[in-house]
Amino acid sequence: MNIQLGLNKDFDKAKEIIYSYFPEKRVKIEEIDYKYRYFFNISLQKNRSLKDFYDKITNLILELILNIYSEDLISRYIDTHLSEYKTDEKREIGEISKKLLLDKESFVIEKQYINNKIKKYILDKPFISIDGFITFRLKDIDLFISLVIDKGIQEFTAKKEYRDFINVLKYFIDVQESKYDTVNVVFTVDDYILLDGNNKPIEKNFFEDIVLELNAEEISKEDLLISTLIVLAPSNLIVHLDQEHKDRDIVRVITDVFEDRVYFCLGCEKCKGELIIKNS
Repeated sequence: MNIQLGLNKDFDKAKEIIYSYFPEKRVKIEEIDYKYRYFFNISLQKNRSLKDFYDKITNLILELILNIYSEDLISRYIDTHLSEYKTDEKREIGEISKKLLLDKESFVIEKQYINNKIKKYILDKPFISIDGFITFRLKDIDLFISLVIDKGIQEFTAKKEYRDFINVLKYFIDVQESKYDTVNVVFTVDDYILLDGNNKPIEKNFFEDIVLELNAEEISKEDLLISTLIVLAPSNLIVHLDQEHKDRDIVRVITDVFEDRVYFCLGCEKCKGELIIKNS
């Protein structure tokens, strides 16, 4: 049994993907470089399931489409439909969209649909020109690409809003006078403690009056922590973490806002909850 794959770009990348699919000797691969086109003859040797061979070839072709041709498809769609975005924004949306597309956990149903069309085609014909297949047999791939880019735009917008939010917080820190040289943030089970450089507690309820006027659901402890740290504007911020808290979103925000002012500690007595706090 023999299947010939043809494509018009990225021969080396295609070769790497193809050989990763068939590392064993029971499948013979012949490479042909013909001017501006590249061909791979993939032959099934003895003692191999025909069904497994077709399944693997089908998955291989899908991966070649996604890894080699998706960037052009995404760029073309963005250039045609996203004229309101700046060049660098289009580039970022494209990068996000391709990453989403290549994620094996994303768009599973849509990929299976394409997979089925590929299998139907190669069961009927022993040769497939991948770029030609995309153009003439996979015309509805633009709908798939539009879904990917819509999700890419959502992720881009969320990232942009986060960057804008961080920049505002950084501005507030820059205009604040530092009230403490060092502030320690110690996370507890369901709260946090602020300590100065001498391990004395720092009053953290600067915004108590405001909080009382707000719906309790509208402001979180994480919001209060960030607001308090901005008011304190410490020259050095030491965040004490254990494994349970190290991946929290608030840690990422603190890192992005305070940048080179922030230090992390993962093993002192504060981190382990063994510190004896000195009251004033």
